[in-house]
Amino acid sequence: MRTPQEIETEIAALKALKPVGLLKDKTARSIEAAIDELQYGVDDTAGEWQEMTDEERSGVLDASGWKDGDSDEKPSEGWGRLVE
Repeated sequence: MRTPQEIETEIAALKALKPVGLLKDKTARSIEAAIDELQYGVDDTAGEWQEMTDEERSGVLDASGWKDGDSDEKPSEGWGRLVE
């Protein structure tokens, strides 16, 4: 489990990402979903989850895995050319 400071640092890093290119809207939704997961948590059994796009779900799952310590890759990393 990540510390509150680690989570706050990661939220700031995600907010600093600027989506670019043809997929910028999808990328922005995925980043926002990751931020929501880190800030508030997302209930994957609620109607909210059913209304999410695949990109948003991916952002939530990546953030959740990192937050819980199941993954070392930070949600703000690995975006390649999708962000500046």
